[in-house]
Amino acid sequence: MPLRFIRTKKPGIDPLQAAITTTAFARDLMATMQFPPATAAVSLLLLILQTIQSIQVNRSGCDRLARRAAQILIDIDEQMRGRYHEAPETLLRNLDRFESTLISIHRFMRELADSKWSDRFLRKSSIDDALVEYMRMLDEAAQSFQLATLINIHLAVSSLTGNAASNATAERVIDAPPPPAYDEVLNEPDSVAVEIRSPGIVDAAECLVAEPDPPVAAGGGSLSPPEKRITDHYLPVELSSLTLEDDHGFRRYHQSEVILRGRSQLQDGWWAGATEVQVQGQRALIKKYDDDKDHAYSKWLRDVKVLQNLYHPNLPQMLGFSDERAPTPFIMLANVQTQNPQALVHEVLRSSSLGTSMELLLRFYRDLADTALYVQRQLNLDENKVQDFIEGSSFRVDSLKTLVVGLPPPRDGEWYTARNYGLAHTLLDACLRMLPNNGRVSYSYDRGEEFVTEEIQKKINHLVTLARALLPSGRKSPVLPTQLEALIEETESDTPSLTLRQIRNLTWNAEGAHGHTWYERNVPADKFCVGDIGYIPVGGDFGSFVLLSNVIKDGKAVFSLSQRSHGENWCWEHVPIQRQPLQAYELPEDVAGWPVAVPPYSQIDVVVVHEAYLSCVKDAWQYLLKNGKGHAVDGSVRPEDLILVTHVGTHQDFYVRDFRPKSFMPQTANPRFAANQFHHQQRHGFHQPPGFGFQNHGIPFNQPTLPTIVYLLTSLDANHEPHWSPSPVCLKGVSRQPLARHFTTKIGWKTGFLNYVQLHAEDFDGT
Repeated sequence: MPLRFIRTKKPGIDPLQAAITTTAFARDLMATMQFPPATAAVSLLLLILQTIQSIQVNRSGCDRLARRAAQILIDIDEQMRGRYHEAPETLLRNLDRFESTLISIHRFMRELADSKWSDRFLRKSSIDDALVEYMRMLDEAAQSFQLATLINIHLAVSSLTGNAASNATAERVIDAPPPPAYDEVLNEPDSVAVEIRSPGIVDAAECLVAEPDPPVAAGGGSLSPPEKRITDHYLPVELSSLTLEDDHGFRRYHQSEVILRGRSQLQDGWWAGATEVQVQGQRALIKKYDDDKDHAYSKWLRDVKVLQNLYHPNLPQMLGFSDERAPTPFIMLANVQTQNPQALVHEVLRSSSLGTSMELLLRFYRDLADTALYVQRQLNLDENKVQDFIEGSSFRVDSLKTLVVGLPPPRDGEWYTARNYGLAHTLLDACLRMLPNNGRVSYSYDRGEEFVTEEIQKKINHLVTLARALLPSGRKSPVLPTQLEALIEETESDTPSLTLRQIRNLTWNAEGAHGHTWYERNVPADKFCVGDIGYIPVGGDFGSFVLLSNVIKDGKAVFSLSQRSHGENWCWEHVPIQRQPLQAYELPEDVAGWPVAVPPYSQIDVVVVHEAYLSCVKDAWQYLLKNGKGHAVDGSVRPEDLILVTHVGTHQDFYVRDFRPKSFMPQTANPRFAANQFHHQQRHGFHQPPGFGFQNHGIPFNQPTLPTIVYLLTSLDANHEPHWSPSPVCLKGVSRQPLARHFTTKIGWKTGFLNYVQLHAEDFDGT
C-alpha cells in the first residue's frame, strides 16, 4: 500500500499580535537609547527585531530570544533612569559583553533568514541547540547585572560604616526623635549627604550615600539620588532644592503621545519656538528646549519648578512636562491661541473707540500689576527682583484677551540691580511698549511705523498721555486706584464701554494730569501768540494756519502767562568745543541783554531762545473742551480740528568776530638770542627793564590781551530788531551805537516753534 504524503499547517505566531508586540518593544527601546552606554546594544536589538520579520522557520524561538534581550535592556534603563552619568564601571563592562552576545545572535539570525529550506532541514537539530545556547547566554548576562548590583551595595555600606568609625566629623548625622522619620543632612557640595530613618543601626536598605556610583537597594530597586540643584536669580532656596519626584498633579508626557500640527510662528522671548500640538485628541502648546544638553535641561528644570509652584490666570498654564529621558525636554501648555499684544492693541485702535482702547490698556496694567505682586509673594522677591522679572518677560494675549506673562530668561547665580524708579514705572513702561511705535509721542502727525495712519497716531498720542495721567508711575504704589478698578469692573458687566469724556473727568484732579501738549518744532517765527485758536486747512501745515481769534486778547479766557529766555555761546577755534551758558539781564519793553566776551582775533557764536507759555496747561484743555463747539461753529470746522496755542518760542543764532590781524615780534640781528631776553640783557652789560628797546612799542610781546565785552539785545516781540551794541542800555527812540570798526557781526535767521492742545472727536460725542 503506497504511503500518502499529508501536509499540515503548523500553528505559528499571529502576525498582527507580533507586529503590535514588536512596535511596543521598539518604543521602549527608543527610550532606552537615552543611556549612552546602552546605545549600541539597543541598535543591535532593533536590527534583530527587523531580521526576525524575514525568518520563516523557528521564528517563535528567535522571538523569545529578542524578548529576553529587550527585557534586560529595559530593566537596566529603569534602574538607571535620571542618573545615566553615574553608571558604575562594572555595569559598563557587563554591557560590553552583552553587546558581543547580541552581535552573535544577530549574525546567527541573519544566516538563518538567508539560508534555503534544504539547509535548514539538514541543520534543524543544530539550530535548536543554538537557540537554547543563546537563551542560556542571555540568562547569564542578566545574572551578571544582578551580581554587579549586589557588589555595589556591599561596597557602599562598607564604605559608609568605615568612614563613620574612622572620622566622626566627616559626616554630620542628625538624630530624629521618635516616631522614626527621614532627616536630610546637607554639607558642602563635596561633602557626603546621608539620610537615616532613626538613630539606630544603619541598614543597607535604609541608607543612601551620594557617591559617583549610585547606590541600589537590595533586590535591584534603585534609590534615585537628589536632582542637580539649580541656582536661579528668581528661585528661592526651597524651590531650588525641590526634586521632580512629586509631579504635583502634572502629567509626564512621552514624545510618542505628541502630534505636531504645523510649524512654530512664535519668535518672541520665552514663547519662541512654541508649536501647537495634539495630545490625546486635545489641542495644546508645546515649548521645546533645543539648546545644548546641559543648558536645555537647566532651563527646562527651572521653568518646570516655577510653573509647578505658581498658579495665576496671567501666567502660562502648564499641563505637564516631559520625562527626564526625553532627548529634547519640553513642557505642555494650555495657552494655544495667543497673539502679540501690539497686534491686538493696533486692531482695537483701528476698529474701536479711544475709550475702548484705554479700557484695554487699564486691564493690561491691572493684570500685570496683580501678576507682579503675586510672583513677589510666592517667590519672596524684593522689588528690584520683581522689576527684573517683569522687564525680562515677554507677553502674549489669549483668545479671551487675557494677558499672559511669559517667564524671563534664567539668571544663574545671584544678581543685584538698582533703579531710581519703582515697580509702578516698570509696569507702566511695559504697558506702553505694547502700543504701536512703543508708545512714543512727540508730534501729533508723527508716523513712526508704516501702518500707523494719521488718525491712528492721534489716537496713540491721546492714549499715551491719558495713560501716563491715569496709571501709577515713579515711586507710587503699583496697585491700580480703586476708582479705576471699579470703572473697569463696571464696564465688564455692562454693554457700554468707557467714553473719553469719562476718562478725562477722572484725570482733572490727578497730579500732573493734562499737563501735556503737542509740539511742532518748525513754524514761521512771530506768526503765533499764546492764546491763538484756529485750524489747519485740509492738506496744509502750520504755515497755512487760519487764525480765528486770540482768546486772551479778546477777553474770552483768563490764563496765567510766563516768559523765559536762555542762550549759549562758544568758539569754534577751541577744541574740544564747549558751549557756555549766557546770563541775560532784563531791560524795559521786554528786551533781554546778553553780555558776550570776545577774545582778540576770535569769533564767538551765540544762540538765543525766547519763550512765552501758559503757566497751567490744564486750563487750556478745559477751555477747549467747554468752548470748542462754539469756536468750531464760528469757523465752520469740526471741533476736533481746533488748535489752541499754549506755548510759542523763537530760536535765532548770531556771531561777533574780532578780525584785527595778530601782531608779530620784529626780526633781530641774531635770531639766536631773540627768544632769550636774559641773554640779550647780559650782552649789553647792564639790566634792561621789561619793555625796553624794541619791546616798548605798543603792547609788550607775549603779554595776553583782555577780551572785549559787547552786548546782544534781543526780544520775543516781533517789533524789536535784535542788534549788537557796545552799550548795555537799550532805550526806545535813542539811536543805536555801532561796534568798533574791527568787529564784524551776524544776525541769523529766526525760526519758531510752538506747543498746542487739540481734542479728539470722541471728546465731543454725546454733547
